[in-house]
Amino acid sequence: MIATLGNNAISTLKPGAVLTVTGATSEMDAQREVADFLQLSERNDLGYFSISKDYFLLYLKSENSLSGIA
Repeated sequence: MIATLGNNAISTLKPGAVLTVTGATSEMDAQREVADFLQLSERNDLGYFSISKDYFLLYLKSENSLSGIA
């Protein structure tokens, strides 16, 4: 299950939002859950990286790989 921290509704997710995954058996399952969630939400403009086992920070993808993550 995916939840957001703060007041970000799914439709208004922005870079810097933190997603938390509950019920995943491993970090790999949690990452897959986040990837599936973003794909189903049609948010191809957002990427994510792990803060800890259950928390993921969203960032804005860039066409220029050097400026994708700041």
